[in-house]
Amino acid sequence: MVNLGEKAKECKANTITLIRVKVGEFAAFDNFSQGTMAEKASLKITSSPLLGKCRKCNEVFKIKKEIFKCSKCDSLDIDIISGEDLYIEDIEIE
Repeated sequence: MVNLGEKAKECKANTITLIRVKVGEFAAFDNFSQGTMAEKASLKITSSPLLGKCRKCNEVFKIKKEIFKCSKCDSLDIDIISGEDLYIEDIEIE
């Protein structure tokens, strides 16, 4: 496993500004399911929107691109309430 901080220092970087991740939809799943009860299972990926809630006006809104401010009052005082999650939602079995 690559340590991003160490790799960046090797390249004489001061800051990591972007990490782009590309995962083959079935490649990653195949790696951990092979030889298990889930070997023939299909994988369904559902996207969770990035939502924020304003601490000032309580507006719940979809965060657009890299604009982390309230869409109603322009406050930067927000909580992220959705979109950071990564978990198994459910499993179908026979």
